[in-house]
Amino acid sequence: MKKARVAVFLAAAVLALAGCGSQEKETEVSSVSFGKNGEVAHKIVGSFEQEYYDLKELESLASQRVEEYCAEHDKEAVYLESVKEKGGTVSILFQYATAEDYSGFNHRQLYMGTVKEANEGGYDLDSIAFISPEGEPIELGFTEEADAKKILIIETKSGEELSVNLESRILYINQSADSGQEVSFAGKKSVLIRDHAPEEKASALTYIVYE
Repeated sequence: MKKARVAVFLAAAVLALAGCGSQEKETEVSSVSFGKNGEVAHKIVGSFEQEYYDLKELESLASQRVEEYCAEHDKEAVYLESVKEKGGTVSILFQYATAEDYSGFNHRQLYMGTVKEANEGGYDLDSIAFISPEGEPIELGFTEEADAKKILIIETKSGEELSVNLESRILYINQSADSGQEVSFAGKKSVLIRDHAPEEKASALTYIVYE
């Protein structure tokens, strides 16, 4: 029974479905951080109950998941940096070679490119309501050199809380949706996503335009 529960927790963690942490401490919020060379660091944070989970088993299962993915892709596509537990909170840190590896490993959308490339790829950005750090509504198509601006599009699941950290200044984010997804600026280079959508809602996309 314990091993089954470990497997369930790992499956949720690896898919970033159990990344809800306390809103009081930034360190307890799951995060995705993007480096200058395209690398991605993904820290998953969740509650940890020792009577149900064994940390070594959890690390072993996470390592096995990484090995399976790398066997089908590049051997350095994903790296398990650490599995730690402190004060009832467990954190799992994965390193990805590319945004595509993050997307493939977690089975969720992650797009990085220019606004023009995103539109050509099927994302209808003209229909998205954006907002500036000052709270002003923005029509992306009317901004200067809109097609050349960079955009990050990331998928989250119901109940998830995620911090997105970039190396460049963030220009605009999509306005919070009526569906329960809350998107907010968390500094010049970070965005906080709180997905409060009903469980039956499969997922939501967040749109981040940056320099």
